[in-house]
Amino acid sequence: MDEDNLERLAELEHIQWCEWAEVMSHELSFLVDIIDKYDIDLSDDENKFVLHVKDRINNWDKLLIPYSDLPEEEKEKDREYAQKTYEIFDEKL
Repeated sequence: MDEDNLERLAELEHIQWCEWAEVMSHELSFLVDIIDKYDIDLSDDENKFVLHVKDRINNWDKLLIPYSDLPEEEKEKDREYAQKTYEIFDEKL
């Protein structure tokens, strides 16, 4: 696979991930907001989990940017999945 096609597939992978992450971020933020709003009493483990979810949302939100603006290490993750996609189609051709 040439580099141009790999980058195009990687960008598509990022676009798909962004769509998924936006939905998940919105839904998880809604749940976290309910917990915060109603001051729900949580166990220590549950509080740790909520903090983990908040961190994950923050990390996702930082990556909801165009592929071209991603740090190289993040682009590489998308390239790995782009390569896997290519390999599936290459086997069938």
